[in-house]
Parts: sequence; structure tokens; C-alpha cells
Amino acid sequence: MLKSTWQGKKTFKAQSKFGHDIISDAPIESGGDDNGPSPVELMLSGLAGCTGIDVTNLMKERLAKVTKLEITVDDEREDTTSRAVRHVTLTFDVEGEVDLKKLKRSITLSVEKYCTVAHSLKATIEPKLIFNGHEESL
Repeated sequence: MLKSTWQGKKTFKAQSKFGHDIISDAPIESGGDDNGPSPVELMLSGLAGCTGIDVTNLMKERLAKVTKLEITVDDEREDTTSRAVRHVTLTFDVEGEVDLKKLKRSITLSVEKYCTVAHSLKATIEPKLIFNGHEESL
């Protein structure tokens, strides 16, 4: 269970079942105080974290010589009142020595099979990989 409590204006403080506090807010231009990420930013951060955890779990000891693992999330929104996220591009930027075939498989498995956040979104999720500075097909 997660409980979210209004803190004033558009700021909410949620507490996870493990006791972690999470602040969400709207930017100043939307009437908030910009005290934290927006709810959509938190959702996209959750997607990056979920797929990242999956990839590190699947790769395990194969990550010993990885010097960089960053996940960039770009989203496209619907042109409607809700501005729902319709497409997400996840770019995995990885540097170091790692089995490229297993890395690609881990990313694909995360998005297609394991990541709860990915499976909870209605948006199309497109994974990409940049390995040692070069874009690789998955």
C-alpha cells in the first residue's frame, strides 16, 4: 500500500510500504511550487528503474566490467486534455566490456516480459541501446 498526503497547493507526499517518502509536485508555471518531480516524471522514472533493475538482475556478474549504465526516457504525449503518454523511448547507454548479445536479450526481456511498470502502461515502449558509443539494434 502507498499513501499520498496533500502538503498544500499541488504538492503531495507519498510514503511507500517500506517507509520511503516520495514528493510530487507541479512546476511553478502549472500552479505548483516545483518541490519535486511531476507524477508523470515519477512514472517514467519508475519505468527506467524497473527496466534497469531487471537488466542488472538478468546480467548479474556480467556487469563487473561495465563502466556506465544510464537509461534515458523520452516520452511523446497525446494532444488531448489528459496528455496521456502514448510512446516511450528507453535508451540504454552502456559502456565497458559486456556480452552484447546477452545485454540486448536482457533489455528485450525486461520490456517484453518482466517489467511490471512497462506492462502497466498503455504506451508503446521502444527500447534502444547505445553500446560503447554506438547505437545497436536489439
